[in-house]
Amino acid sequence: MTRTPLAGIRVLDLTKLLPGPFCTMILADLGAEVIKVEHPDPMKDMSRFSPPLTPGKARVGMLHYLINRNKESITLNYRKPRGREILLELITGADVLVESFKPGTMSLWNLGQDVLKQWNPGLIYCSVSGYGQDGPRAGEPGHDLNYMALSGILHYSGDPNESPGCFPVPFGDFTGALFATIGILASLLGNPSARDRLQSKEDGFTRVDVSILESILALHPVLEGLDRDFRKGEMALSGEYPFYRNYECADGKYIAIGAIEHKFWKAFCESMGHPEFIEQQFAGMDYLERALGLKSNATRDEINETFERLFATRDRQYWLEYLGDRNVCCSPVLPPSGTWKDEHVQARGVRMPVKDPRAGIISHVTLPVVVNGTRFPISPAPSLGRDNERIYNALGIAKEELRALRRKRII
Repeated sequence: MTRTPLAGIRVLDLTKLLPGPFCTMILADLGAEVIKVEHPDPMKDMSRFSPPLTPGKARVGMLHYLINRNKESITLNYRKPRGREILLELITGADVLVESFKPGTMSLWNLGQDVLKQWNPGLIYCSVSGYGQDGPRAGEPGHDLNYMALSGILHYSGDPNESPGCFPVPFGDFTGALFATIGILASLLGNPSARDRLQSKEDGFTRVDVSILESILALHPVLEGLDRDFRKGEMALSGEYPFYRNYECADGKYIAIGAIEHKFWKAFCESMGHPEFIEQQFAGMDYLERALGLKSNATRDEINETFERLFATRDRQYWLEYLGDRNVCCSPVLPPSGTWKDEHVQARGVRMPVKDPRAGIISHVTLPVVVNGTRFPISPAPSLGRDNERIYNALGIAKEELRALRRKRII
């Protein structure tokens, strides 16, 4: 790839933890120059030390390391007067600024929207927060579990006879990061760079407000059309219905069956020797059977138990080969270690080993976008403040002042 899509775009990244850094990681992967502005005290960012840690000399949190690849790092305490002045100078030459503070925090530091607009009228200013920049909950603290709980998704999670479950992956944080990226890319699309707008004195200031809660809501619009609250296990994709379910095989391993469309359900029933269930796909889904004018002779539990007994007679590999030859949507339920060994995942080159003199060779999951047969390149995450001298020298800050700024813990 000779030129990456966002080459020439400069992004200031004031974010910590997951949603903001994952958003700016995508921008960096796409070729933007992402400058991560970090506090001089590494203890101010807990993700730097959250286990598991990277090997070698780096010894930083693996998640922190992985999502800050392809970026540059400077240290700056912009809550101090001189630090604030330097940040504003950096903003003058930036196209995008991303922050994930509690709404109102930037204004408390005299770095609110009006101030940023004065310094760079062409800036794209993106804020990622739990509940958005306004509304009754805007100032509430929260994490992924809180946003998922409020979204309605947790209501349907977990075993039907148990309390709501927790997602082991911060689904909401990643979703918010993706929508923040979309908002930034949409703002950049078709517009000249912020620096060009600045030179022409054109007012192109763009405010991007991304709520993690709303990002989750945007991914399940089907809830908008429901006329009642369903019980856990009642919705079609809950895992409680035979056509969309994980089955245990004789070796204790699980196989996932995703026979949603009638043709796949038909192939599944015929392959398992139970064609009588073909017209019973929606057994137990009374609301759907009424809508479609269907009537099942068997119950959902009867069909589930029939297939459970069958799967328990053979090891998983047998079923994968047997059903795979019969146009059935089936997959092994794998732990991550099994995923990386999967021949398809390996053949696609999903993981890219990246050599880092501090951490050795670390494998990264590449951006899942292949352009003209090429994946985007990856460089290792920077050490704290690695790019201080180069970036501050470009601002005209002399070495003598840099030494003074270090002594004062401003950088």
